[in-house]
Amino acid sequence: MEGVKSTSIVWKQREGTETDATALFCGEDRRFGTHLEVYPRPDNSIYICGIGGSDYITKEELKTGAYLEECNAKENRVDAASNAFREMSATYSKDGELDRVQACMRPCPPDAMPYMGKIPGYKGAYINAGHNCWGIAWAPACGVAMSELILEGES
Repeated sequence: MEGVKSTSIVWKQREGTETDATALFCGEDRRFGTHLEVYPRPDNSIYICGIGGSDYITKEELKTGAYLEECNAKENRVDAASNAFREMSATYSKDGELDRVQACMRPCPPDAMPYMGKIPGYKGAYINAGHNCWGIAWAPACGVAMSELILEGES
C-alpha cells in the first residue's frame, strides 16, 4: 500500500444562511490546477477537496513514519482552492471565510486497484481497502461484492 497526501479546506457557515445540501463535482479548472469536490455538511459548513498538487508517498516512506506526527496542508493549494471556489460562488466570494485547512493521507495501492478479498493464511479474514478517493462512491458496490464473497464464497 502506498499513500496520497492531499490538502482540503472547510469554509465556515455564513451567519443567518442555510447552505444548499447539493454536492458539486467540478471539472478541471486549469486556471487554478483544481478539480474541486464541494460537500455541504449538516452544520452548514462546506468541505472542499480535489485541490490538486497531492504528494505520492511510497511504501518505504510510510514504513519509516512519513507524516505520522504531522500532515500539513500545502498553502499554495489552499490559495488555489479558495480562489477557485470564490470564482464559483458569488456569495462566498464576498462573505466567505475559511474555518480550517488540513491534509490527509489516503491509502492507494501502486496500481490504484483496491485490495478486496480473502486474506491468505487467515480463516474468515477479508480485506476491502485502498480505494483512494473513490471509497465513498464505490462503497455500495464493494459492499455487495464483499458480502457475496463472505456469504456465498464467490462474487
